[in-house]
Amino acid sequence: MTVRRRDLVVFGGIVALIYGLRALPWDRLAGRGPRYVVLADLPPFRRLESGGQTSGATLALVGLDPASGDADLRRARADAIRADPCPALFGTGGRQDVVPIAYFSEFRCPYCRALERDLDTLIAEYPASFRLVQHELPIFGPPSELAARASIAAARQGKQQELRRRFMRTPLVAEEASVLRVAADIGLDVDRLARDMASPAVQADLDRTRALADIFGFVGTPGLVVGRTVLNGAIPYALLRRIAEDESSMPVPVC
Repeated sequence: MTVRRRDLVVFGGIVALIYGLRALPWDRLAGRGPRYVVLADLPPFRRLESGGQTSGATLALVGLDPASGDADLRRARADAIRADPCPALFGTGGRQDVVPIAYFSEFRCPYCRALERDLDTLIAEYPASFRLVQHELPIFGPPSELAARASIAAARQGKQQELRRRFMRTPLVAEEASVLRVAADIGLDVDRLARDMASPAVQADLDRTRALADIFGFVGTPGLVVGRTVLNGAIPYALLRRIAEDESSMPVPVC
């Protein structure tokens, strides 16, 4: 074996070792399990002590309300939801033996793309144990808000996830015509979609998501609430699965 070939073999072994170590279930080893902080002002929720990777804008999230003059209205919305956040967070009518996962995302957030793959894997692995509730949180201005409105409107035609997957695979443009072309490609009624995007109901959905983000402290994306557990940012899949399994093992429904 030549020196060069031997060096390549050694290097390949080192890389394989690194990836092998990363694949180990470190979260299950002694002293390395998830650690939580109880949210005393928001029972029964708790927050994962360590945060993940997030994409963030300014603390005053842009794209939903006017840049100024909305602080009191925004606070009032959050206060109204804080007393009973579960219907806004998880919706109504879900089975009590299925753990709800509220997912806050932004189309221009690279960490959201990674986390979405992990969420797809989790739900495929445990199809009867979890249900996903989508929340659009556009924090990067008009292009993001346009896509968020289209996503919410597409849900009214039963094609939200199909439209979202298409947006995630293509560059996001700040033109309604481009969004409607994508919608037409997947068979949406574009006239209805355009009307819904501009409707008070879609605006109310965005306002409600903003209020939830204020309550749970999401100033960037992605954000997750897995049952009782609040997660800021994308985390390794092994840790996400461990938290999801912990939540699934709890006998009392979160809401």
